[in-house]
Amino acid sequence: MRLGQTMAPQMRQSLKMLQMTSLELRAELQHQMELNPVIEDVRSPLERQMSAELPQEHAGAAVTERELDFTPDGEAAQTTLATDDGYRDYFLGNMESASGDEEARSRRQHLFDSLVRTETLQEHLKAQVPLSDIPPEDRELAVALIAHVDDDGYFRGSIPDIQMVTGASEAHVLRVLAAIQAFDPPGCGARDLRECLLAQMEKLDDSPWEDEVRALIDRHLPDVAARREGLICQSLGLTPEEYRKVLAELRTLNPKPGLAIRPPNVTKAVDVDRERDYVRPEVFVLPDGNGGWRATVPARDLPEIHISRKYLDMLSDPNCNAETKAYIRERIRAAEALREAVANRQDTIRGIAQAIIDAQPDVFAQGTMNALRPLTMQQVADVVGVHGTTVSRTVRNKYMRTPFGTMELRKFFTGGLATESGETVSNMSVQRQIRDLIAAEDATNPLSDDRIAAILKAKGITIARRTVAKYRIELGIPGAIERRLKS
Repeated sequence: MRLGQTMAPQMRQSLKMLQMTSLELRAELQHQMELNPVIEDVRSPLERQMSAELPQEHAGAAVTERELDFTPDGEAAQTTLATDDGYRDYFLGNMESASGDEEARSRRQHLFDSLVRTETLQEHLKAQVPLSDIPPEDRELAVALIAHVDDDGYFRGSIPDIQMVTGASEAHVLRVLAAIQAFDPPGCGARDLRECLLAQMEKLDDSPWEDEVRALIDRHLPDVAARREGLICQSLGLTPEEYRKVLAELRTLNPKPGLAIRPPNVTKAVDVDRERDYVRPEVFVLPDGNGGWRATVPARDLPEIHISRKYLDMLSDPNCNAETKAYIRERIRAAEALREAVANRQDTIRGIAQAIIDAQPDVFAQGTMNALRPLTMQQVADVVGVHGTTVSRTVRNKYMRTPFGTMELRKFFTGGLATESGETVSNMSVQRQIRDLIAAEDATNPLSDDRIAAILKAKGITIARRTVAKYRIELGIPGAIERRLKS
């Protein structure tokens, strides 16, 4: 016997919905409506308002129709027959005059055949799940993991979050994730570059340098990036000529395997971004009338679940047997739990978004992300009164419409560095200063990471050289040697 934590189905459902986007939530509600017969309708208030009133011309037609005589010789019958004859003559006439031009039909068919939708990387991977060696009971977990694979092919989800939602152990999740990495293209689903490249080693089965490439990936990727050729050669026992051959083999592997799945006419990585779907913000930031800002969730994004009056009446029907009533009660409880989960999700999103707005007043006052203050998810969790992982689930793939553009909620969280005055500056602000320093440097004598750290220290920002190097790499800026302008 052992002690363990288990999660109630309602809590599991709430956590699952919390990390869904609004479009995914609508699809899930539609699915639940098909499974639960007591749910009568799933519509937004906007849709319900538009369909609640009958247009005036239809309303008038309905009144006139009830006043017509429907006997065989009456006005309604004669009108209907005349209408049918008219439509029949119309369609027959069109069929007779239709063009029999084979070339025209061929052109039309070619147009229809050319209108194809590009398959996404996630769809490509999901299609391979039923064809793989993954057991049937693990396929739902595999699909959930693939949903967290980005367009470059890397897994960006949280293993603890997935464990909590699915109830699977860490070893179980990692085992399924490893199976996904063997899909086409290989390496997709990796959590970092090392894991991605190792998953592609099957390509080098016939290479005489396979063992050396594996060792290079496993132990020396940072050294390869820093061009420490002497250190690598000494560690692996290679000559400079042999190292160049090993490096050539390494470069046959794809560091971004997901980009292999793209339309035939897309040849550059920058064009892949243009093929991505538009995002739909779930939170809108509006003035509160007192010089501040408030987070709102539009009414059209609040799906509502209606329990059918027919099944409620059956509960009070004496002719309905006890087994049927028990089933109806169970289904009604499930529908109410679903409705409560949706309401909790919306309230949680609104609360966390408001906490972010309150914690970043300068961003909304100045209308720029350059004014970000250091903010962690745990700080927001403490304000809202939820767990830190709840904030992580909530902000994932969620967007906020602000006066200065649509921003991902995750962008508002950033670490910070202490200044000599005791204040803190955000990592983004420090990165911006590093970028500005490099942009203004002398190309013939570029700034080293040590010199950048010294300049920032003179401004009151204490930062280590390795941290400068980390931020520089994140900005996509090469080192001083690569930036040096050769005369």
